[in-house]
Amino acid sequence: MKWTKRILATGFIAGCLGFIVFGAMFYAQLNWAEGVIPTLDEKLTELRAKPTVILSSDGKELYSAQSEYREPIQSLKEVPKHVVDATLAAEDRRFYDHRGIDWVGVGRATVTNVREGRAAQGASTITMQLAKRLYTSPDRSFMRKMKDMALAVQIEQKMPKDEILRLYLNQVFYGAGAYGIGAAAKTYFGKELDELTIGEAALLARVVRRPSHENPFENLEKSIENRDVVLATMRSEGMISQSEYDAAIKETPKLLPKRFASGSHIKRSPYFVNYVLDTLKRELPGVDITEGGYTIETTIDTDLDDFAQKAVRDIVRQYRRQRLTTGAFVVMDDEGKILAMIGGANYDNNEFNVISQGQRQPGSAFKPFVYATAFSMNVIGPRDSISNEPFYLDDPINGRKRWPKNSNGKYGGSLSVRTALASSYNVPAVRVCDMVTPQVAANYARDVFGFQSRIEPVLSMVLGSNAVSPLEMAQGYSVFMNYGDRATPICIKRIIGPNGEVVKEWEPELRRVNVDPRVWGEMDEILRAVVTSGTGRRAQSVPDARGKTGTTSDNRDAWFCGYTNNLVGIGWVASERKVNGRWQYDVMPGVFGGQVTIHMWTAVMKEAVRKFGKKESHRPEDMERIPLAQRDPEPEPPLDEEPPIDDVTGGDPPGPPPDMPPGTGTDPQIDPVTGLPYDQVPPATTETRPPTPTPRTETRPPSTRPEPRNEGPPPAREVMVEICADSGQVATRYCPETVTRRMARENAPRGRCPLHNPGR
Repeated sequence: MKWTKRILATGFIAGCLGFIVFGAMFYAQLNWAEGVIPTLDEKLTELRAKPTVILSSDGKELYSAQSEYREPIQSLKEVPKHVVDATLAAEDRRFYDHRGIDWVGVGRATVTNVREGRAAQGASTITMQLAKRLYTSPDRSFMRKMKDMALAVQIEQKMPKDEILRLYLNQVFYGAGAYGIGAAAKTYFGKELDELTIGEAALLARVVRRPSHENPFENLEKSIENRDVVLATMRSEGMISQSEYDAAIKETPKLLPKRFASGSHIKRSPYFVNYVLDTLKRELPGVDITEGGYTIETTIDTDLDDFAQKAVRDIVRQYRRQRLTTGAFVVMDDEGKILAMIGGANYDNNEFNVISQGQRQPGSAFKPFVYATAFSMNVIGPRDSISNEPFYLDDPINGRKRWPKNSNGKYGGSLSVRTALASSYNVPAVRVCDMVTPQVAANYARDVFGFQSRIEPVLSMVLGSNAVSPLEMAQGYSVFMNYGDRATPICIKRIIGPNGEVVKEWEPELRRVNVDPRVWGEMDEILRAVVTSGTGRRAQSVPDARGKTGTTSDNRDAWFCGYTNNLVGIGWVASERKVNGRWQYDVMPGVFGGQVTIHMWTAVMKEAVRKFGKKESHRPEDMERIPLAQRDPEPEPPLDEEPPIDDVTGGDPPGPPPDMPPGTGTDPQIDPVTGLPYDQVPPATTETRPPTPTPRTETRPPSTRPEPRNEGPPPAREVMVEICADSGQVATRYCPETVTRRMARENAPRGRCPLHNPGR
C-alpha cells in the first residue's frame, strides 16, 4: 500500500510538472502564433494564386493552368450537406463544438498511443490541418504539433467555422494531383459536387489521410474499406438514415480512367490552345506558365473557330458514305493572325493537329507556286500556250518510261496558261516544272513562299508529291493575297506576367519577297479564274474568292486552298482510322477537293468575310490591271460537268497510274516523294542548288516562245547516280553520306540502299 501511494504521488507530481511545462510551452507558442496570424490573409492569397489563362481575341477564356489542379468553392453553401457530413465524420466530428483543439480527441489519442507504444492515432482537428497547410511543415514532431494547436486557436478566434471548413475543403490534398474536394470529384468521378453520391463523398473524405497511397486509383480495395468506416460513423452520428447507409455500402465506385490531374484545363478551341502552348515552349522556354498568374492574349476568334469546327463535322457527316472521317481548317488574315484553327474532326478521338503538325500531299493545290516561279523567271507568261501532248520521262535506274496523265484523259494541242491552271491539267504543269527545273522551283517554294518542309526537287513536285502542312500552305497563299508580302502565321498577341509586366509582344510580320510585283497580279487573275470558270466554281458565292483545288491520285487527301482580299483559308479532308496504334489514311472514292472540300471552305469563308468585313484588294494602286481576256484571247475549252475536271495528281480513278505518286504518306514500302516502290525510284539529283534567278523587270513582249522540247529518252548511255557511301546502292533521302557518280546505265546499281531505308 505504501509503495502504491508513492507511485501515485510521483505520477501526480510528474503529471503536474508536465502540465506546467506543457502549459508554459503552449503559452509561448500561442504568443508566437499571435504574431504570425496577421499574415493569414497573405498566406490565403498565396494559396489562391491567380491561374494562368489563355484568352481569345474576343476576351473568352480558352485555357487555365497552375501547378495544382483546383476547382475552388466560393461558399460552403455550394457543398451538399452529405459531402460536408462525410468530411466531418472522417476528420473532425466535433468540429462545431471545439475552439480549434479537440481535447477529448487529444486524450483519446494519448491513451491509445501510450497503450500501443507508438504514434498510432492523431488528434488533429480540421483547423489544425489547415494551420499545417498554411504555416508549418509536414514533419511528425511534438513541437510541430504544438505549433499547429496554437495556430488553430488563433485561427478560430479570427474566422467563423464555416469559413474555416470552406478553406479546408479547398486546400486539402486528395491525391492524383487534385487539391480540394471540387478537384477530387472531377478527377476521380468526373462529377460536380452536387452530383456526388453519399458513398462517393464518404470515399473521398478518407483519402486525405494517405492521399498518395490510399486513393482509389492506387488502392481501390483500401479506399472502399475506409469509405465503409466513414459511412458507419455517419450512421452512428445520425448524419444519414439506415436506408441511406444500406444503399451507400452497396455502391460500386465508378471511377474515371486512371490519370494524374494537372492544373491545366482546356475549355474550348483545343487544337489552337495546344498550338499556342507549343509556341510558348519554343519561343519562351524559360517561362513556366503552370506557376500561375500569366495572361496570354491570342488571335483566335471563338465564334469563327466554333463555326469552322461545325463546318468540318458537317462535311464529315455528309460524306461519311464516301469514307470521309476527318477534316481540318485554318483561317488567317492578311497580317498572319490565325483566326480559326481546327486540326481534326474530333479532338477527343485524335488530338493530332493536322494544321500545324500534319504532313500531307497537297495535290494540284501546289501548282500555283511553280507557275509563279515560271512567271518570275520569264519562262512563261499568262498569254503563252503550253503543249498538252503526251510525253514520257525516262527512269535512269530501270529504263522504264513514265508519263503524267490528265484526270479527264484529254490530250493534244496546246492550252493557255490560264486554262491549264484553272482547269488543273497535269501534263502542262509538269512541262512548266521542267522548264524552270525542279531545283529552282524547290528554291522558290522555300525562299519565296516560306515552306520549311523538305521539298524534293522532282518533276512530280508540281503535282503535290511533297508532303507539307496546311499552315505552310496558308503562308504560301498569303503571298498571292498580299501581292508579294508573305504573312508569317502568329497565334499570340502578347503575354502578360504575374506582376502585370508584358513579357513578350508579337507583332505581325510581313516579308516582301524579291519578285516582280506584276507576277502577283498575273497569278491573282488566274486563281480568280479557277473560281469563276475552273475546278473551283463552287466557291463563287464567296466575295472575291480565289483559290485552287487539290486531290491526290488515290483520293486520300482532298484540299481547297484560297483567299479573299484579306483572308486566306485552307481546307483539307481525309479518311483516317487507327490500325495497330497508328493512324492510317484510306481511299475516299469520289471525294475531290473541288466537289467536297470546297463546300466546307465556302461555308467558313463566307462567315469569315461576314464577320471581318470586306477589304480592298492588296493590289498596288499603280499596278497595271489588264483584263484576262486581253492577256489570253484564245477560246477556252468547255469543262466537263459530271464529273468535273479535277486535279488528281495522276491518272484516272479508281486506281493510281504507274507514273504518279499515290499520296498516302503512310506505306513504308512506297517512296513518299515519287510514289514508286523504293527499288524503282530514280535517284535524286545532288547538283549544287542554283541561285534563285534575278526577277525580271523588263516589260514582257508578246510571246514568241518555241514549242517545248521533245521529252524523249536521252541518247546518252551514261547516267548520274547518287550512291550511299556505306552500301554502294542508290541512296535514299535517309542516307547520312552520299556521292554522285556518272556511270554507264548498265553498270548503275539497281536497288535502293538497304541500310538507311525505313521501309525495309
